[in-house]
Parts: sequence; C-alpha cells; structure tokens
Amino acid sequence: MLLKLAWRNLWRNKKRSIITISSITIAVFLAVFMRTMQLGMYSNMIKNVVGSYVGYVQVHANGYWDEQTLDNALTVTPELLTDINSVNGVENTLQRIESFALGSVGEDTKGVLIQGIEMEKEQQMVNWNNRLIKGRLFDENSQAILLAKGVAKFFKVGVGDTIVFIGQGYHGMSAAGKYKVCGIVDMKNPKINNLSVFMPLKLVQDFLSADGVVTQLVINKSDKADEDKIAQQLKQKLDANQYEVMDWKQMLPELEQTILADSVGGLLMVFILYMIITFGIFGTVLMMTQERTFELGIMLAIGMKRIKLIITLIYETIILTLLGILLGVALVMPLVYYFHVNPLQLGGDQAQVMENFGFESSIPFLFDFDVPFTHGLIIFVISLIITLYPSIKIWKMNPIKAMKR
Repeated sequence: MLLKLAWRNLWRNKKRSIITISSITIAVFLAVFMRTMQLGMYSNMIKNVVGSYVGYVQVHANGYWDEQTLDNALTVTPELLTDINSVNGVENTLQRIESFALGSVGEDTKGVLIQGIEMEKEQQMVNWNNRLIKGRLFDENSQAILLAKGVAKFFKVGVGDTIVFIGQGYHGMSAAGKYKVCGIVDMKNPKINNLSVFMPLKLVQDFLSADGVVTQLVINKSDKADEDKIAQQLKQKLDANQYEVMDWKQMLPELEQTILADSVGGLLMVFILYMIITFGIFGTVLMMTQERTFELGIMLAIGMKRIKLIITLIYETIILTLLGILLGVALVMPLVYYFHVNPLQLGGDQAQVMENFGFESSIPFLFDFDVPFTHGLIIFVISLIITLYPSIKIWKMNPIKAMKR
C-alpha cells in the first residue's frame, strides 16, 4: 500500500522526477564509464608488463636483483622446485635465464637481451601463438630463435635469416653463436619489442656455458590466487640467505606508482560526480518535503502514523534512485562491452607517450559487473542518508502549523 502510494506521489510532478532520474542516470553512466576505462587500462598494463614478462612473483638467488649478472644466478634443484610448487596458488614454475649480448647482421649491430625460456610452460601462462606474427614457435630441443618485432625491424631480417651473437658467459666464459630465426613475435610492449631475443632454455645455457643455471624462477599463479599471499608463503618456506622472493610491485615499483597516481585522479573525478548527484537528490527531496508540507500536515491530522509517512517518502527516494541506477547501468554496460572487445586506440601524441613509458597504446575497458554494482550501491547509500532530512522533518512536524502554511 505504502509502495503504491509512493509510486503515485512521484508522478504527480513528472518533470521533477524525470530530471532527478536523469541526473542519477548520467552520474552512474559517467562514473562506470570512467572507472571501467581506468581499470581496463591498468589491467592491460599489468597484463602486458607483468603477466607476460616479469611474472607476478619471482624467485632469485640472494643479491641477484641488485646486481643482475650471471655470476649471481642460481642453480635449480628438484628440491627447490618441489618447495615452490607445493605453495597454494602456484600452478607451475618457469625457469628463465637472461643475459645481454651484441647481435650482428651484416654491418648492423645492436645490444639485445637474450632470454632463455621453456616454451611449453610459458604457453601455460600466456598464449604465445597470439604473439606470433610470422614463422613458428620453437620447441624444447630447437636450435632456432624468436625475435621481437623491433629487433627484427632493426636488423631487417625475417624467418629463415641468421643472426650472430657475441657476449660474456657464466663466470667469465666467452659466448658466441650463430642462430637461425624461426619466428617473429609482438610482445605488446614497445620497450620489450625493441630489445628481446628468445631462445630455448637449454640453447641459451649452452651459449652461456651455464648448464643447470637460471637467473630467475617465474611463478605462474592460478587465476584467483593472490600474489601477495604466494610471495609471503614462499618467503617462509625458502632460505632467505640463499633466495630472494619478490612480487611485481617490488620489481616494478614505477608501474605501481603510475597506476596509483592515475587512480587517485580518477577517483577524485568520481567523487566530484558523487557530490553533484548528492546535491541533486537532496534538492529534489528538499523540494518534495517543502512543497508538500500542507499535505503532510493533513495526513498527520487525519490519523496517519508518522512512521508510515516517513516510510512512504523513503520509498519515493529509493524508487527514484533505483530507476536512475538501473537506467544508467543499462545504457553504459553495452558501451563498456564494445570497448572491451574493441579496445580504444590512442593516436598521435597520446600513443607516443604511452609507448615511451613502455605500454601498449590501446585501452580495453574492463567488463566486470562489480564496477556498476559498487557505484550503484554507493549512490543508493547516499540516497538513504539523504532521507534522514524528510524523516526528521516529519517526526518533528506540528500538523496544525503545517496546515497553516
């Protein structure tokens, strides 16, 4: 009965109700649109730089991160791998070895980062077939290599061409080799694309005279696992005098700081939207209460209980808010899904700035109903707080004075 009465009361002044619903709709639309764009950009940054390169958690020999040389590499033992893989949330452990070398093709030379990887295990973390532009991927016993597209472009080489590398191996050994290119990959990160060469792990260990040695163990976690908890458990399990455990926030603090700084700016804009919508809803409730003072006084005078009158006005505010929230979500989520499937492509100076920082110049929106739910809930709570005003007003109202107005 009270709900039906509240619904009828709302449409006695259609213009006011439509304006209020529209303002809430616009606020929800903008808040969700902005936040999904931001979170999608952060997720893409982390996916490109963390998930596909450094990993969420790494294990090194103690002191390697401060001085990243082969002499500070670690020797992999079955016991070490068993200890790591026994931690809850760890799917498997990827062995990698990295070293800088001088690449040469004809008269062109360039410093490159040679990375030895286990392709079969790497495929479990990231789909390398999606990175492959030309050629094919190598297998465990292959003698061929993959070039990132920036390196291939610099040397003007393609699939089937040969490139020579010269560097320093393990414990001062000389390293030199000539390898055929089996494929070219796009790492979705300009800095990595301009520097990286990928080889089978065993091939790099032979090249560097470092049999059984790796520079890092990358932890491939399950989708729902928390990297902070994994890192904490690994620190408790492994000997701190021999190994160091680091999550991506420790390895890439500049990325975390970039995301945090940008997120604060976005939240500030959302807060401004909330302030606008708060005053909009409050203005509507204030007008409804003031304009209907005479009506409310009559209803109290004829015997309607104050609590029922308060509940009716609360219902009116809730209905207005819910209609605005649902309409806003219904309008914004198809647009968010579109930009999730078809990422927003940056151009010109904006794209150049993103690439200079090592990020892909595209923004896939985050399609997750937690975002509209969160923002809708916040606006709903704001509307409930605003109903305190008419509730107090009615509770203190003198029917005789109200009817004299």
